[in-house]
Amino acid sequence: MLFEEAYKDTSRLKEKRHIVEQMATRQTQFQPTWQLLSRYIYPWRGRFNERGGSMDSERRDRYLIDPYPQDAVQKCAAGLQSGLTSPSRPWFELSLADQEKADYHPVRQWLDDVRDIMMAVYAAGNTYAMLYDIEAELCQFGTAAALMMQDYDTALWHRSYTCGEYAGSVDARGRLHAFSRCFELTAPQMVAEFGKDNVSTPVRTAYNNNDLTQRFEIEMLIQRNDNYKPEQLKPGNFLWQSFYWERGNMERFLRISGYKEQPFIMPRWTKVANCEYGYGPGHNAIGNCMQLQRIEKAKLRSIDNENDPAMIFPATFKKINRQPGADNYVPDTTQMQAYPVVAPGAKRYEGLIALSNDKRQQISASFYNDLMVMLTQAQDNPQMTAKEIAERHEEKVLMLGPVLEQFHNEVLDPLTMRAFGICLRNELFPPMPEEITAQELKVNFVSLLAQAQKMVSLPSVQNVLGMVGNVAGIYPEAADNINIDNVIREVGVISGAPEKIMRSEDEVQELRQQRQQAQEAQMQQMQMAQGADTAKTGAEAARLLSEVPSNTDSALDDMLGKMGLS
Repeated sequence: MLFEEAYKDTSRLKEKRHIVEQMATRQTQFQPTWQLLSRYIYPWRGRFNERGGSMDSERRDRYLIDPYPQDAVQKCAAGLQSGLTSPSRPWFELSLADQEKADYHPVRQWLDDVRDIMMAVYAAGNTYAMLYDIEAELCQFGTAAALMMQDYDTALWHRSYTCGEYAGSVDARGRLHAFSRCFELTAPQMVAEFGKDNVSTPVRTAYNNNDLTQRFEIEMLIQRNDNYKPEQLKPGNFLWQSFYWERGNMERFLRISGYKEQPFIMPRWTKVANCEYGYGPGHNAIGNCMQLQRIEKAKLRSIDNENDPAMIFPATFKKINRQPGADNYVPDTTQMQAYPVVAPGAKRYEGLIALSNDKRQQISASFYNDLMVMLTQAQDNPQMTAKEIAERHEEKVLMLGPVLEQFHNEVLDPLTMRAFGICLRNELFPPMPEEITAQELKVNFVSLLAQAQKMVSLPSVQNVLGMVGNVAGIYPEAADNINIDNVIREVGVISGAPEKIMRSEDEVQELRQQRQQAQEAQMQQMQMAQGADTAKTGAEAARLLSEVPSNTDSALDDMLGKMGLS
C-alpha cells in the first residue's frame, strides 16, 4: 500500500516532470554545435530532433565527402581504450588508504583476488564496448553518457547513449547531480519492463491486441538523494533515486527505485566552469573538418573542369554533342573556333591537394592521432613500454594530463565503485578480511597511458643521479644529498611497479638490522678464531722452548726452525 501511494503521488510526478523539462531546455542551447560536430565529423553519432532518439530516414553522410574526420575519431577512441582500459593489460589495482593494512598479506591477497574477479566481470559483459562508445563520444562531442545496470547473467551490463539522447545537471560544486533521458518502447516491451498493472490503458490495449508497431514515449530521471541517511534502513533510502513515467500520463509513475552507487556516468573531456557539458577535440577540429569538405568539393570541381571543361562555340553552332565518339555536322562555310573557357594545365588541382593534406594533418593533430596510433600498437606489442611512449610523445602526454584525471574521476572511479558494490552484494568475492571494511577501498589506475604520464618525470631523477655520481668522484660528500631509499621508491611509483614486490620501510630496516647483526657476529667469530690461533701459537712456542736444551747457544734458532719460522 505504501508503494502504491508513492506511485500515485501526482504532485511528486509533476515535480520530476518539471525538472526533466528544465534539463531538456538547457540542453537545446548546445544542440546547434553538436549538430555541426555530427554532420562534419561522424554523422552516425548524435540524435537531434528525432522522436524518441530513433534513426531518421535521411542519409546522414550527405555532408561528408572525405571520411578522414571519422577515421580520426575512431583512431582517437581506439587509442584511448588501448592506453586507458585495455582488456589485454591490467589497468587498475585495488589498495587501501591505510598502507599498513594494505601490506598485510591476507589483505593483499584478498585485494588481488577481488581485482581478478572484477576484471572477469568486465570481460564477461559489455564493459569494454561501452568504454569504446564513451571514448568515441568524448572525442567528438566532449561529453558522453552510459548507464551501469545489474545483470543476472553477467553481474554488470551497460547501456551507452549518443549525444542528444540524454541531459544532465550539476550541483553548486560542478558535480553531476541528475541524469535524464526520453526513449520509446513498444507495448510488449513496456509490460515486460514495468508490469501490466503500472502501464496506462492505451498501452494495455495495444498489448492485448499484440500491437508491435505503436511506440510509447517514456521519461526517466535519476537524481541524487539529498536526504539520504546511511544509518537508516527504511524503504527508498538510496543515495541515488530513479523515476520512470509515461509521457502524457500524469496519473502515476511506472517505477520508483534507487541505487546505492552512482548508476550512470556522464564524463566530460574538458570541464568549463560550472557547465554540465564538456568540450573535446571535436570542438577544436570542427573548423578544419568543414574546410576539408569544401576543399574536397573544389577538388572534384577542378577535376571536372580539367577533364570536361566548359566550351565556347561560335553562335552558328546551335547543337553540339560533346559525348565521346559523337558526330557533329556544321556548314562548310563555318570556321571552327571552339575553345575551353578555362585553359587546361593550370595546376589548380595540385594546390588543392596540398591544402587538403594540410587540413588532414591539423585534424590528426587535434585528435592526437600519432600518440593514439602508438598506444594501439602497444596493445598488440607487449614489448613497447610506457617509457618508450613517454620519450616519443612527452609533450602530448603532458597535455593529456588533465584529460586523464577527468576520465579517472568521471568514468573509471564510478565504474569501479559500481562494479565493486554489485559484486559484493551478490557475494561474488571471497570473505573479506576482518581487518578492513569496504569503505576503505582505494583504486589505483596503472594503465599504459597513466604510466606514460608518470614516466615523463623519470628523466629528471636520472639526471640528478647522474650529476651527483659525477660530482661524488671528486667530492664524495656530495652523495650525502641523495636518499637512495626514497629514489628507489619514487622510481617504482613512476614505473608502475606492483606494490607487492616492494618491501615496506619497516621490513627494510629489520632486514638491515639482521644483516648488521650477522656481520657483527661474523666479526666476533673471526676475532675469536684469530685469538685462538694466537694462543695456540704461543702454547706451541712455549712447548718447543721447554724442549730446547738450556746449554745450547742456538736455542732460539732451533725453536724457530721447528716452528717453520727460521
